Amino acid sequence: MIFFSGCQEKESQKAQLARNLPDQILSNTKMIFTQNGVKTTVIKAKTVAKWTNKDLTQAESLWVDFFDENGEHTSHLVADSGWIKEKKQMLGVWGNVSVLTDEGVKLETQTLNWNPSTNKISTEDFVKITKDKDVMTGYGLEADQTLKNIKIKTKVKGEIVKKKKQN
Repeated sequence: MIFFSGCQEKESQKAQLARNLPDQILSNTKMIFTQNGVKTTVIKAKTVAKWTNKDLTQAESLWVDFFDENGEHTSHLVADSGWIKEKKQMLGVWGNVSVLTDEGVKLETQTLNWNPSTNKISTEDFVKITKDKDVMTGYGLEADQTLKNIKIKTKVKGEIVKKKKQN
């Protein structure tokens, strides 16, 4: 009886392991998201593991390009890893996260979440924002994907370099 119970436990463990394995594992993948026929996001990843029934895709070595409502490029993101909810088109990234806008604003942090329905990015981690010689730091951030409207939540510090007027 004990032997039979032990076999049943091993079979249960195997079934659990099989449920946790991804449906697909892909290399050098490119995903394109659209809203109303307009390209919003292009995600490239070195490695992707996809669980279809969970609407979950995990990726490593991410390169992400964001586009505005007219399909015009606005910013570029890189990160070590991330997750993607394709049906909701949501994205979360972590590890050496860097965002560079087409306007020259750079955001550096360790985690970042993006919600395409609000076009907002957010994190609770330390952030550093640089534009030209101006630098702002703090903890927690909410911003639009172009980094034009930024709210740093706590411990905000900054160094703004005053430009000399030219006559």
